[in-house]
Amino acid sequence: MPLPLDDIRIVEMGQLLAVPHLTRLMADMGAEVIKVESTIRLDPHRGDAFYGNNPGTQPWNQAANFNDQNRNKLGVTLDLSKAEGREALLDLIRLSDVFAVNFRPRVLQNLEIEYPTLREVKPDLIMLTSTGYGSTGPWQNYGAVGPTTEAASGLSSMTGYPDGEPVLPELPHTDYVAAEHGLVAVMAALLHRQRTGEGQLIDLSQAHAQTATIGEAILDYGLRGEVASPVGNSDRLSAPNDVYPCAGHDCWIAISVASDQMWASLCSVMENPSWCQNPKFNSNESRLAHSEELNASLGNWTKSQEAGQLMHRLQAAGVSAGAVATGKDLLLDPHLRERGFFEAVAHYPDSGLPALPYVGRPWKFSLTPGQTRSAAPTLGQHNHYVLGNILGWSEERIVGLEQSGVIGNAPLDPPTAAPLPLERLLELGAIRQADGDFESIVRRIIQAPQ
Repeated sequence: MPLPLDDIRIVEMGQLLAVPHLTRLMADMGAEVIKVESTIRLDPHRGDAFYGNNPGTQPWNQAANFNDQNRNKLGVTLDLSKAEGREALLDLIRLSDVFAVNFRPRVLQNLEIEYPTLREVKPDLIMLTSTGYGSTGPWQNYGAVGPTTEAASGLSSMTGYPDGEPVLPELPHTDYVAAEHGLVAVMAALLHRQRTGEGQLIDLSQAHAQTATIGEAILDYGLRGEVASPVGNSDRLSAPNDVYPCAGHDCWIAISVASDQMWASLCSVMENPSWCQNPKFNSNESRLAHSEELNASLGNWTKSQEAGQLMHRLQAAGVSAGAVATGKDLLLDPHLRERGFFEAVAHYPDSGLPALPYVGRPWKFSLTPGQTRSAAPTLGQHNHYVLGNILGWSEERIVGLEQSGVIGNAPLDPPTAAPLPLERLLELGAIRQADGDFESIVRRIIQAPQ
């Protein structure tokens, strides 16, 4: 069955997450995405997270994060400092609907691939520039990574515990938020072009995409002059609301009680211990005033309970609760497996990777579901296909480009990959456990019926 975006072609010049994640979502829904890379300066995602913590002989093809974000794409390498490399890029853009890039304005200017120039090549082109702080204004050429944009967006000022330092999330949250905002923007621009024939430039600020999600904090000051502060795991409006310890090593459950009725249900599940009858806890207002004592009592009870079982008991009683899941827990979760959330991807031989389960799409279409059709490309894997089959260049010309270094399938200066041993990562607290039998567990997940 045709996929929704089968007739859309995208040229992507993206690194790490903000643009690659956006185009991966579109590729999952059928878009043909041509990822333009360089053999001189590799995507940083080609340099970390290796299967079995072993980079192998071609680490740039074996990095799991790159494979995660770039499935269903065609991979081509072009040296844009050379005339034929730039010519190939412009020819690809001429035949495409969307050009998505996350390099700073100064880089686009140096490469002479700004929107006014590309519009002469492709008048109805939709171009997305996804940068840390936008393509205009005094910050336009500032460098940006997840932690810096999270800080600049205002998110970090509210993340953490009361009277504590700002806390950054483990993952680059802003990149994912910007990718999803960018996806909506590109689809809206495609609809506009369908109606009018007009292309346009989409100037996306990753920091501003994150700021758009914390409007309450801005309104707090605009309405009352209040500056929002971190509240940890608590809630300003109701209690109890926290993460509580459970039986086992580093096992936790989140419980959020939003009403007196829900509080009564929680007490019933706990079989109404005497402390539940304390007058300090008989109303939401009183529970908020005594939340520290309440959390201590509740935590003393939960630490004897198994997190997953307790979650199901509380949910059955109408209490909002969720066991804190690790990556392993999610892979083994029967609910996610029944919904087909993870998809097994068979990698290309040069990647050195076995088939692995990857996160699918958070939505489920009843008629035109997306699908994983191919693994992420190895470096320069589709040079001949893209230049020959799509652009129509001769094989003789393509071979000449290889000989002159315009294209290639290996880094000119191969990086040295030296991941820290798992034992050291455990010592540093970077990981909580390392299962020696993970390979057999993953194989069972892949082979289990949906």
